[in-house]
Amino acid sequence: MNELSMEGVERLRALCPVLGTAGLESTPAAPFAPRGKILKLKLGFNPNSSSVGTTVVVLLWTLVSSSAVLALAAAVLAHRFSREDPKA
Repeated sequence: MNELSMEGVERLRALCPVLGTAGLESTPAAPFAPRGKILKLKLGFNPNSSSVGTTVVVLLWTLVSSSAVLALAAAVLAHRFSREDPKA
């Protein structure tokens, strides 16, 4: 039974090397095999699960764009109001 679970861990390592084993080497096997098969594995959050998922994406893009606009405005204002050194 241990070889079967380690085979699954090796397949997980091969499919998702970034995740490693995800703690599966110490997890006991299920008492029975689940029916069906996994059609697709999608990592990340599910925006359809609640409205928070879509709000987070909009919030992140808003933060990125507003920081870029503020940095550009600060650079323009700093250049506009910079004082020339009369001694130079």
